[in-house]
Amino acid sequence: MDLANFFFESLLHGLLLVGLALSIGGVGWGLWGLRAWQPGAPPIVVRRCLALLGAGTLIVALCQAAILCLKTWTLSISLGIAMVGDFLATAYFVAGAARAVLALGMAAAVWWLAREPARLGRWLTLTILAGLLAANGAWMTHASSRLESRGPLMALSVLHQVGAALWIGGLIQLALIWPLTRRDPAVESAWPDLVRRFSNLAMLSVLVLAVGAAPLAWIYVGSIENLIGTAYGSLVLLKSMLFGAALLLAAFSFAAVHARRERPSAPLRTHVPYLAEAEVIIVIMILFTAAALSDQPPSADIRPADRATVAEVADVFRPKLPSLRTPSLEAMRREHGRPDGGERSPEAYLWSNFSHNGAGLILLLMGLFALAGSLRQAAWERYWPLGFVVMAAFVYLRAAANDGVWPFGSTSMAILDAEALQHFVAAFLVLALGLFEWRARSDGLRRNFLRCLFPALAMAGGVLLLMHSHTAFETKPSFLVQVTHSAIGVLAGLMAAARWLELRLDPAKGRVAGAVAAGAIVAIALVLVFYREANVAIPD
Repeated sequence: MDLANFFFESLLHGLLLVGLALSIGGVGWGLWGLRAWQPGAPPIVVRRCLALLGAGTLIVALCQAAILCLKTWTLSISLGIAMVGDFLATAYFVAGAARAVLALGMAAAVWWLAREPARLGRWLTLTILAGLLAANGAWMTHASSRLESRGPLMALSVLHQVGAALWIGGLIQLALIWPLTRRDPAVESAWPDLVRRFSNLAMLSVLVLAVGAAPLAWIYVGSIENLIGTAYGSLVLLKSMLFGAALLLAAFSFAAVHARRERPSAPLRTHVPYLAEAEVIIVIMILFTAAALSDQPPSADIRPADRATVAEVADVFRPKLPSLRTPSLEAMRREHGRPDGGERSPEAYLWSNFSHNGAGLILLLMGLFALAGSLRQAAWERYWPLGFVVMAAFVYLRAAANDGVWPFGSTSMAILDAEALQHFVAAFLVLALGLFEWRARSDGLRRNFLRCLFPALAMAGGVLLLMHSHTAFETKPSFLVQVTHSAIGVLAGLMAAARWLELRLDPAKGRVAGAVAAGAIVAIALVLVFYREANVAIPD
């Protein structure tokens, strides 16, 4: 029950961060990018900006309220109703309730502004509310619970969050403006100026983000060993990798923006929109990584006994022969019949190893097939996604056998814990991924809806893996398992972005992006093939 609640709370937290980016970033974009109070702002773009801004505020309010309700319900079930009153008096609950109220206030202000969007005074009122919403976030971070340097750390947290919100919110706004250029000539003519303004806003926002993030990472992580050997540190590292990928795409966009004098139309219309769309995929992965990060204690607070060494983490990812021996169903049924809290048996570790290694071998064949097809542009390349169907069947059957679900038992999925349920959701996502991608490629990639499903489902799978925490406070064995899931989640996000660029860019550049996507599949497969949960101590 607690693990399921933790999983759903993490998802809600990720959505809440997306809402904050849309709301706070939307205000910054409306003031700086659109300059919506000026007569030259295209009305259709202003309306879209306010629609996204309003949606963001409602997402924040609903997700924050849901998180508080979930925490209250969990406490009442776990510790009794008497503890609820104590929780309602905490600074966390008060700050969370204030965040929900401020978000609803912003939603009302957006509705008020939409009636007369050219009124600068109404924009300034909305800006003040956005500032209060951002400042309120200081009480919802790790900084608020620190005993030393609490004030400076809270200020740095707000600075980091505001920089991220302005960058990500503005990026999402820009990506969703591009389709309007085909509907309104005024938007098409304003597009170069909007791109240039966003470029300036993004550079400033990323600088603010980095100024806030660097000292926080240093204080909370503490050392290179902690960066690699703890859940918090590894998520910081993976988040930095995603940030680097987003900056790489931003650099390509920046080059296209500043090449406009030589080719006034081409780069701004054939590169920038699609690079921005792929960058949106990556920044959404960054937000969900940040949500997973906020649910882990800082590395500096982890007991030395619960920190993995660099050598132990390296051993998780080093090349190994796959395990092709699996325990019997009878052995696994005995494992499930053991009392809760008991040490896992050797059979349980071997079962997990075989499941991951088997899925990895299937995916490796698919990835190599896709990579060869992408480089050669062969006709048979369209069939590699059908391997996902085989992989989905394998994942489902292994999970069903382990948990006694049909066809291996009559256990209802409604009573499974979060980790088991995620395995079945993953099997469904993999099945959908394969069928839809095969259909899209067989159809000559003409149907936009089918073309978009592979990146969307790959990103959803990546988010699921980033949220796939085994415990809120991970021991070393749990971390050595979780770090592989987190790495695969990040690779899935990169695969989704690369596949999107393959679809959107011209054929020559699309082939390069397709090869990157296939390379990400191969990398995911190798992590699974080398997976060895038995790296941790197995009792005899």
